[in-house]
Amino acid sequence: MSSPRPGISAIELRCEAARRLGCTVSHLDPETGYLYELRRGKKARVLLGGYSPLNDAGGARIAEDKFHTGLVLGRAGFRVPPTARCLKPGRFAAEDFTSHTGIAAGRRFADEHGFPVVVKPNRGARGRDVMVAADQKELLRAVHRIWESDYLAIVQTLVAGCDLRLDFLGDDFLLGYLRRPVVVRGDGSSSLRELVARCDPRFSGEAFWKKMESDPIWLERAAVRGWGPDSVPGEEEIALSGEILNLNRLCVAELVTELPAAWYELARGIGDAVALGHFGIDFKTAGLASDPQAATVIEVNASPSLTQVARMGHFEEALAAEIRVVEAILSTAA
Repeated sequence: MSSPRPGISAIELRCEAARRLGCTVSHLDPETGYLYELRRGKKARVLLGGYSPLNDAGGARIAEDKFHTGLVLGRAGFRVPPTARCLKPGRFAAEDFTSHTGIAAGRRFADEHGFPVVVKPNRGARGRDVMVAADQKELLRAVHRIWESDYLAIVQTLVAGCDLRLDFLGDDFLLGYLRRPVVVRGDGSSSLRELVARCDPRFSGEAFWKKMESDPIWLERAAVRGWGPDSVPGEEEIALSGEILNLNRLCVAELVTELPAAWYELARGIGDAVALGHFGIDFKTAGLASDPQAATVIEVNASPSLTQVARMGHFEEALAAEIRVVEAILSTAA
């Protein structure tokens, strides 16, 4: 394990990879750093944020839409969770989509499939506003919260299993990781702040603990017991676990650097189905030792970021993978 880089951004990681390849990096929007140019010799490429320019434009657009991605993958024979759409009323001047406008479609879905259900924005990343609803009241609250930032909320069955992420560049597997819940053991003298920080280098600093104030896992497993970051639990095991795990929230991960052949074939088939050349896939599975055909595809990302791998203590591994991405980007440059 290399040293962690807890604060590194996707742009910083990409620019560092570019410099390792002998590129000149020019920030065209220096106020934000979001628009930048990579130049090596006569080849140059202007990039926007962490977006990947290595995908088919249509495929990348489909991947931004979780519902449509599920339709494409389901038609191709891949296992995806049943899903319903809840379109925010008034989104369009003419209500042409009455079958899924409002909360009714989500309620029908929950009645048919049962609670709990997962509610998430149709677009977006980092696990933002992804919630588990245990009843109709929570379903309504979750959908309305999503409508504050996204005009389409999707409702899915809750799939059990481990969370597996696999990132690919063309036919090459880059990196992956298995997400796991944070489990700490109190010793009667260490605070929760100290116990959690020992699990992962990302779990320190005031910015992290500020975010924990609204994290569902923290609220359900710690705050509900009257605990704060400086509480000192006794000698007991504390599982800070939840149904939704995301590295931008409260979970840890085990790095995956080698992929069994059957998993490789499955992932490559998913990339081909959505016409993507640089992509990440989130699965629910019993683990890498299990049959990949039993895994459920939760979503596909057309611009996978390696920053979380760098932040949790695998900086050199993340940088090596990003160097391969930048080399591929430069090979397509004018």
